[in-house]
Amino acid sequence: MENVYLVENPLVDHYVGVIRDEKTEKNEFSNAIENIVYLMSSKITGDVALSHRSINTPMAETTVAYFFDKILIVPILRAGLAMFEPIRKVMPHSTSGYIGIKRNPDTSAQMYYENLPADLHGYRVILLEVVIATGNTLDFAINHLINSGVNPEKISIASIISSRKGLENLMQKYPGISAVTCAIDEILDENGMIIPGLGDAGDRYNGY
Repeated sequence: MENVYLVENPLVDHYVGVIRDEKTEKNEFSNAIENIVYLMSSKITGDVALSHRSINTPMAETTVAYFFDKILIVPILRAGLAMFEPIRKVMPHSTSGYIGIKRNPDTSAQMYYENLPADLHGYRVILLEVVIATGNTLDFAINHLINSGVNPEKISIASIISSRKGLENLMQKYPGISAVTCAIDEILDENGMIIPGLGDAGDRYNGY
């Protein structure tokens, strides 16, 4: 799929196995996600715009790169919070926003919380979602961001496990966006749950 980037790394594969395992307890689950995000971070930020400035090292003057984009990191509550802290640590000058979306029994999405900058024009937005199943939750979030003034080409998704169908739906509807994921699962069941997946990421991260 165009604009979908798969993170391929033995350590990533190991930690994806840890979070898939139903026997993994809450703290180990959270720690594994944090490690995955650190390993994903170079891919997640791979198309962020840079600028340059002159500095002095202890030895000489040189030119260094720094983030030029206005970056807004938006975890999709609840599960996206599991990915939030590690990516914020590697981009400490970014802005934080939050979108809470719940899935209804018919798999449609409903927003119950929003805390975003008043003016979203010019931001490079990174959406955090542990699992993409049907893609309905991210569809809702992306549509909301675009209607609020964000350029679709400045929206990217960071996900750990994604269904092929969910990714295809999102890329078809929003061809300007990009996505980074660590695993692509082929099956969605009749309830819109990803197989083999990892279950409900929000429940497992929060312990209920």
